Parts: sequence; structure tokens; C-alpha cells
Amino acid sequence: MPLTIRGLLTHGELGLSLAAGAAGIDRAVNWVHASEVPDPTPWLDPGSLVIATGLGHGSPGVMAGTVRSLAATGAAGLGVAVDVVYAAVPEEVLAAGEETGLPILVVPFATPFVAIARAAADRIAEEERAALHQALTTHQRLTASVLEHGAALGSTLVLARSLGGWAAVADRAGRITAATPTGAAAAAERCLAELPEPAPGRTASTSDAEGHLIAYGLGAAAARGTLIAWRERPYTGPEYSVIAAAASLVTYESEVQWAARARARRADMDAVRDALRDGADPKSTARLAASWGLDPHTLVVAVVGGAEPLLGEPPEWLQALLADRDLPALACATERGEAVLVCSAPGTVIDPVRAAAERDGGPRPAGIGVSGPVGPGALADGLRQARQALAAGSKEGRAVTAIGDLGALDLLLASSRAEVPETLIRRLVDPLRRAGDERGLPLAESVRVFLDHNGSLAAAAAELGVHRHTLRSRLDLAGSVLGRDLDSSYVRLELGLAFQALALARGAPD
Repeated sequence: MPLTIRGLLTHGELGLSLAAGAAGIDRAVNWVHASEVPDPTPWLDPGSLVIATGLGHGSPGVMAGTVRSLAATGAAGLGVAVDVVYAAVPEEVLAAGEETGLPILVVPFATPFVAIARAAADRIAEEERAALHQALTTHQRLTASVLEHGAALGSTLVLARSLGGWAAVADRAGRITAATPTGAAAAAERCLAELPEPAPGRTASTSDAEGHLIAYGLGAAAARGTLIAWRERPYTGPEYSVIAAAASLVTYESEVQWAARARARRADMDAVRDALRDGADPKSTARLAASWGLDPHTLVVAVVGGAEPLLGEPPEWLQALLADRDLPALACATERGEAVLVCSAPGTVIDPVRAAAERDGGPRPAGIGVSGPVGPGALADGLRQARQALAAGSKEGRAVTAIGDLGALDLLLASSRAEVPETLIRRLVDPLRRAGDERGLPLAESVRVFLDHNGSLAAAAAELGVHRHTLRSRLDLAGSVLGRDLDSSYVRLELGLAFQALALARGAPD
């Protein structure tokens, strides 16, 4: 136990006695200072015991003011030597001690100040040696517990049992992954909500009348979570080292697990790309999905627009997010350079991806397109749906667009058994493609871009890189090939549906 005023009074050889301020008799003493300065508080730390004769105070009233200053800054007490200036401790000083609860000690004339300082120093050194020994023992327990229970649970078990109070580990999302005792999880969640998240390797702490809380940021280059510990009394220096060691062990384990998950996801990227191709083996796709905890019969494909995949891989922030939170999704980059996700529970994946993209990604993605549920043999269809949803949603400035949000496309998908989409393609798009091939003109593409720009010749011509009159000539030719008037709103509706059906069934027109 730390040295207190009560403990110092038990040293009979010093002859000390308590004259006032009994309410603070259990205050911890961190050091002893001899000072005749009327206000030594600017140079003192909390827990200091000041001893004085009164030579520098001028009057009992000034010394009483010293008592109040010491009490206000957390001093342990004031010792007054008698038979030097005063035969007894002045009444004003005693009254101030009772008023503030600051212990006032009587120091006999025969007791040198250095003897009091030596006694306190010896006891403090003894306490520090004991605390260091306890910390070394706790380090050994910590290592054994981590080997037996894993870093998170093993650390919280030792911190709570050896240091007192409770301890918990939270992941980057703020979920409690380990807590000791078990009921500490709720308290840990409240503390996490109130305390600023410390950066990896840094600490955050707070104290109040109920206790003392310390939080360590987990992770090396990136945040992996937080280790928090709480107890009623302050932590000592050696105990801080134990908590830091626990944080290092949890960080090491989390980094190893993160790297393993990231390697596994990268290893499966080629398999995901293969599964997204037409004619992919449904059985292989089903096994791949099931190995990552996905339901292979209700898979959903999402395309992250403008995510700028690097060297054939999804962007770093997306890979880190999937590994950090162990989200139930697979990712890859397609030959077109798109970042693609495959999941079976889009509600638990898309929102975190969007939030992380806006927070950590750069540049900000141009929306996310989400397919409807598809089977393991139809991921290529799902990819086309997601592309179409992204294209339509981007024009409207949507953050996330599901294919089901687009009524016309949803109708085309629902009509697939009646061959409505294929009929539209054969009747309206294929003739344009054949005529364009014969003349060496991108006829179908010109019509599609014209429709995409809501019939604006200037905007469509700018995108195609041709003059307005050139585009007008192509549109007249298209109308002649189809025998339809492209100025008719109904014809434009049919053509728009036909191009959407083409994108869903075969991909974008050439």
C-alpha cells in the first residue's frame, strides 16, 4: 500500500503527531519537501508533504493561507516544527486544517526534517520495489494466459484479476471482443462512446470520483481496436507497463490475424473473377462462397464506381475494410478496372463500404450499384445488373442503387422467361449493329448515347466526339434502318428498354 499520513505517524522514532485535519489522514504521500515559502504550490506535485518552521511566513494568518493553498492543489499535509518560531501550532493554522481537511502534523524540535524525508523516501522506495516485483510477476501471468486463451481474452483475464477493476478489448468497429469480468462489456461500451479513440500505440485516460480509466490504441500502421482498463484507485508506473505489454500482445495477434485474412482474400481474387464470367462452374462458385460464410444460393454482386483499383486489385481501403471487420464479402477487380464485391447479406456490407469510402477512400466513389439475388451460376448476370444499376444511379447522384430500385430494369428481369428482353434486342438493337458494321459506323452506340443524354444532340455529340450534324445524320440513318421515328417518345422508350436489356443480357453495345 502507498505511504500515507497515517503510516508516517506510526514511525515512533520521528515523534510526529496529528494536530488537525484528521479527515485527510489516509492521503497518500508521494514526497516530503522542506519549504519556508508562503506559497510553494507552483513547484509541488499532488501528494507532497510540506514541512516548515514558519520563518518565512511572517504571521500565523499567512501560514493559514499556505494551508488553504496546499489543500487546493492536492497536497498530502503540512508539518509544523514547534519551539522554533511558535511554541505550538497557531490556532489559525489548526482551524484552516480542520476547514480544508488537510492534515496538520506537529514536528518536535528534536526531529530533523531530513529524518522525515529519509523515512518517507525509504518507504516509497520499498513500495516501488514491491510494485515492480508484482509487475514482473503479472507479466509472467500475462504471457501464460495469452498462450492459453488468446491475446484478447488472456489479457483481460490477467489485467482484471491482477490489477483489479475490469478490462476489455474492442475491435475497430467498437464491438467488445473480450471482457473480464463478463459483465464489464456494458461498462466498456459506455466508456468507448465517451472517450476519444486513441491512435495506434497511443493512450487516452480519464479519472473521476468513481475511478481511473486508461485506453490503449491497438494496431501497428492502422487502427485495429482498443484495450481499456478501469479500476477505483490510480495505476502505478509498473502497472502502466503491464497494460502496455498487454496492448502489444493483442496488437501482435490482431496484426497476424489481419494479415492472414488479407492474404486469403487476395489468394481468392482470381477465383472470384472466374466466377463472374459467363459460363462459370456453379459448383466451384458455390464452394468458394460457402468457404467465406456466404449463402451460395442468394448471392449479390456490387460494383463500386470510381474506386480506382490498383494493379488488378481492389483499392487498398476496400481490402483493409474487408479484412479489418471480417465482412462477409469477397472482392476483386475486373478486366474493366472495376472494384466488385460478392456477398449474400448486402445490408451488412454495402453500408460499411460506403461509409469507409467516404471517410478513408480517395477519390470519393461515384456510387455503388447492387444486383438482385442470383445463384452461383449467374454471377455474370449479377455483374451486369450491378453495372446497370450503377450507371443509372450515377446519373441521378445516388450513393447506392439496387437493380430493384429501377422499375423498368426490374420489369425486364422479371420478364426474362417470356423472352421479352431478347425480343427487344433482336428487333431494335441487332439491326443497328449490323447496319453499323456494314457502313463502319458506331450506329447502335450513337443511338444509345443520344438516349442517355435525354435526346440532347449537343451533349451526345460532345461525348461521341463528333459534330452535331454528323450525329443527326447517324440518327436519321438509324431511323431508316428501323423504319421508326426517333423523335417519337414511344420509340425512344422502346429503344431505351432494348439497350438496357442488352446490357443485362449480353453487356454494353460495341
